Amino acid sequence: MTEARIHDRGYLAYDGPRHSTRRAMLNLAYHTIQRVLGLKRSNWQKVLPALALLIAFIPAIVFIGIAAFLPRGEELALDSTADYYGIITGALYLFTSFVAPEAVCTDRRSGMLGLYLASPLNRDTYLMAKFAAVAILLSTMTLGPPLLMLIAFTLADAGPDGVTGWLTELGRILASGAALAVFWTALSLALSSLTSRRALASVGIFVGLLASSAVGDGLAEAAELGDSYALLDLVGLSFEAAHRIFGESDVGGPSISAVGTWEIFATLVGLIVAFGAFARWRYQRIEVAG
Repeated sequence: MTEARIHDRGYLAYDGPRHSTRRAMLNLAYHTIQRVLGLKRSNWQKVLPALALLIAFIPAIVFIGIAAFLPRGEELALDSTADYYGIITGALYLFTSFVAPEAVCTDRRSGMLGLYLASPLNRDTYLMAKFAAVAILLSTMTLGPPLLMLIAFTLADAGPDGVTGWLTELGRILASGAALAVFWTALSLALSSLTSRRALASVGIFVGLLASSAVGDGLAEAAELGDSYALLDLVGLSFEAAHRIFGESDVGGPSISAVGTWEIFATLVGLIVAFGAFARWRYQRIEVAG
């Protein structure tokens, strides 16, 4: 039998590698992506993220299949790449309302926020890391399918004409996809900052989006108070901004289509800044135990 020995070594200072705040932010963003996607968790936690991704990508796969049989794409139902965002509205609703709140609500409810703030992270860098994680996942749905279709259509000789046309289409896809991802991320984090209960945040986001559409359309069309009131429709605003980036308008939204392009972009940017500022204001005032 081996004899156990206890040696009194006293206090030992940590002499291992010390990383920067940027490294802590990258690690937090990485683990947030894993948590939101349900990785290393039960299968039930993976259902909603997987469903959102499937809804986002399946239409693109269908259009690519059609393009394979119709190389010139004359009969494709998709007139513009911007129209694709209207097809995946359900995916964006699902992810923003029921998946994204997992990124921040659980930390406050479980007390992990205090542990994170005891690390090199502060409230601002913590929020920035969470924002980046959610935006990356949303970008997968707003950028992935259009880029996949662009590449597939080009290989099938059904893409934009010429190098200039191809690069122009690529730039518009990157700009519109990034704008949508940033807007929906800011919206989700702002509303999720109001509560530590994920279910309550999910219901609030979902109902808030529906209410904004009803109010915006109601004031602009039913009450006929002016087309500018259509800007209150957050969903319609974000999709109309994507169409304007492509130099067109969404024919499905008659009121907002009459609003000037600069008003669309200014309102979108203003709301992104407002949502971000509100989330930061909330996190500066959240009390952390310990």
